[in-house]
Amino acid sequence: MNKKQGRAFEAFVESEGNNLLRLAVLMTSNYQLAEDAVQRTLERLAARWDRVEHPKAFCRKVLTNLVIDDARAAARRPREEPLSPTHENPDPLAQDGLRSVELRPAVLSALDSLTPHQRAIVVLRYFGDHSDAEVSQALGVAVGTVKSTASRALAQLRTHPSLAGLFCPADYPAR
Repeated sequence: MNKKQGRAFEAFVESEGNNLLRLAVLMTSNYQLAEDAVQRTLERLAARWDRVEHPKAFCRKVLTNLVIDDARAAARRPREEPLSPTHENPDPLAQDGLRSVELRPAVLSALDSLTPHQRAIVVLRYFGDHSDAEVSQALGVAVGTVKSTASRALAQLRTHPSLAGLFCPADYPAR
């Protein structure tokens, strides 16, 4: 990587680093794991910087794959018990810091109830503001799979106890 490419990479990290970290935190519910996943994503991007045409899409795909792979690997290991709550780090893109502190544990708890695939789709689609087609491309699945998985995941989130106060039952009639 020459100096010009190095500066372009640094500018990309500066502009997109917080977005990647936010997505990773929402996908993992753990700030430290999220930082590690973003770091590994950026390492892979740096190694291929001169060959990557769309770095945002590349990072979304690599980050999602890393998080899903890590979740699968963690499922094979005995469960670790944290020594203290891990929700002390705020969302780097939250507009209202106090409100995000209140909702954060509830949202992360609800997201933990989803499978890694459902969680990746929900986070990319609704927290990352990506279209169904972009999510489909990032995960390598059909657009219909993204839509149906998102629908089922949202239905599950609506019934999650930690989010019960956020949804009005009249707004979401039973089917």
